[in-house]
Amino acid sequence: MSGQKRRGQALIIVILIIAVVMVVFANSLLRRLRFSALQETEIYQREQALYLAEMGVNQMIANLNSGIIYNDGDSISGAVNGIGNFTTIYHTPDNSGFGGDSYIESIGKTGSFSRKIFASVQLGSNISDPFKYCLFTSTGGRDGVRRSYFYNYIYGNRYKYNNSPASVPYPDENYYNENYAEKYVEISGTSPTYYVLPQDLGKVIYIQTEADATLTVSFVYIYDESYNLSIITNAKNLILDKMGPANGDDTNWYGAENSKDNNSTYPIITHFGSGTVEFNFTYSYDDDTTLYLHGFIYTAGGVDMEYSISSYGEIDGEVIEKNPLGELGGPWGDTSMQYVTDYYTNPPPHFIIPGTTTEVLPGTFREEF
Repeated sequence: MSGQKRRGQALIIVILIIAVVMVVFANSLLRRLRFSALQETEIYQREQALYLAEMGVNQMIANLNSGIIYNDGDSISGAVNGIGNFTTIYHTPDNSGFGGDSYIESIGKTGSFSRKIFASVQLGSNISDPFKYCLFTSTGGRDGVRRSYFYNYIYGNRYKYNNSPASVPYPDENYYNENYAEKYVEISGTSPTYYVLPQDLGKVIYIQTEADATLTVSFVYIYDESYNLSIITNAKNLILDKMGPANGDDTNWYGAENSKDNNSTYPIITHFGSGTVEFNFTYSYDDDTTLYLHGFIYTAGGVDMEYSISSYGEIDGEVIEKNPLGELGGPWGDTSMQYVTDYYTNPPPHFIIPGTTTEVLPGTFREEF
C-alpha cells in the first residue's frame, strides 16, 4: 500500500506541475496576444493618423486650386467620424530649403497617436497677376475710361491696367452674403433707395434687391469728411448719390473691418450686378473738391464716375471690372487711379482666382518624427 500511495502522490505532483506549466504558458500566450493586438492597434492608429494628415494637405491644395487665398499662419481643420481629425497650416515663404513658394504643415490625430507631415508647395502660375494693377478688366485695355490717369507706385507703369483679356478674380459669395454682413437690408421695387445713416458708418452692409433693380444709395445724411463703410449688393445697377459731406469738403471713404470675419477689411464696393456702379459727386457747391476712395472696388459690371464741373475723383486702391460698361473718368473732372496698397501680397478677403494650379513639389513630402 505504501508503494501505491507514493505512486499516487507522484502522479498528483506531476499533474500539478503540468497544470502550473500550462497556466504559465497560457498566461504567456495571452500576454503575447494582448501585446500583438496592442501593437496592431497602435500601427493601425498611426497609419490612420498619417492618412488624416495627408487628407489635410490634399484639402488645402484643393482649396488653393479653387481660388482660396491663404496668408502665412492660416489654417484649416477637419474630422472623419469614428477615426480622428486633422489640423493643417499654411506657411509662406518656404524657408525649408526645398525651393517651394510656400509649405504646408499638417497634423493628423487618431486616439492617442498623432503624425505630423510637411510638404513644399509650388503655387500655380498666374500670368496676369490681377491684384497688381490699378485697373483690371476681363476685356483688357482702358475700356470705357475718360480722362483717367494711372500711377502704380509699387509695381510700376506696366501694371497700370491689363492690356489683354483675362479671367478676373471674383468674391466668394459664401462670405459676401447676408450672414457675414454686419447689417442686412432687403428692399423691394425696381428703383429703390437706401439712405446711409451715421450709425451705418464703420459697418459692412449687404443690400438685397430684386435682380433687375437699380439701387440708389444716398449719402445726403452723411456729414463726415472721412469714414469707413463697405457696401455689398446684388442690384443690377448701383448709384452712389450725393457723395461728399454736406459742407462741401473733400471726402475720404475707406473699407470697413468686418467683425464677423476676423476684422478683415472688406472692399469699399462689392457689386454682383451685371450693370454699372455709378459714383455721383454732384452737389451744386462742389467747387474744387475731391472724392478719395481708399480701398478696393469689385463689380461684375463696370464703374462710372460722374462729377460736377470742378470736382475730382481719386481711387487709392484697385478696381476690378468683370464686364466694363461704364466710364471711369468724369465728363468734366478727372479720375486719378493710384496703386498704393499691395493687394498682390495682401488681397481682399475671400477672392477666388480662376485658372490657377497648385501642387506639391516632388520629393518634398516629409514627416517630423
